[in-house]
Amino acid sequence: MVRFSLMCLLILAVACKESKKEVEKEELQDDSSLVSIIADSSNAGITDSIAAVADTLHIDAAKLIGKWIQPVAGLDKETQGFQLRKNGTARSINMYTLVYEKWLLTHDTLLLWNHSEGVKDTSTIVDTTIIKELSDTSLVLFPVKAAEGYVEKYHRSN
Repeated sequence: MVRFSLMCLLILAVACKESKKEVEKEELQDDSSLVSIIADSSNAGITDSIAAVADTLHIDAAKLIGKWIQPVAGLDKETQGFQLRKNGTARSINMYTLVYEKWLLTHDTLLLWNHSEGVKDTSTIVDTTIIKELSDTSLVLFPVKAAEGYVEKYHRSN
C-alpha cells in the first residue's frame, strides 16, 4: 500500500511539473517586457530603444600642460596637485607619498600613472579620470571609481 501511494505521488508530481512548464512557456511568449536572445542580432528589430550619446569633450592636450593644484582638505592654506609636462611625464606637488610618473590623454580621459612611496606595496597604479571641464585656469576631473556627482576641482598654478 505504501509503495502504491508513493508511486501515485511520483506520477502526480511529474504530471504537474510538465503542466507548469507549458504554462510558463505560454506566459513567456506573451510577455512583451522580455527580450529574447538572438544569435544574429543584426536583424533584431527593437522598437523601444534609447540611443546613448557619449558625454565627451574634445580636449586639447596642450591646455593640460602645467601645474594643477587644489586646497588640501582641512588645511585651507596648503595646496596639493600635479604637474603635467609636454613629454608625457608627471610630477606630484606637495604629495610626498603619492608620486606621479606619467600621463596620457585619450579623448576626454586623463590617465595618471603613480605609485606610493614609504609603503610596503609600491605597485604602479593608473588613476583614470574623466575631464568634465577645462579652461585656461581650471580643471574639473571625475575619477571613474568615485561616487556619482563627485568631482575634483583644480586651478592652474604658475
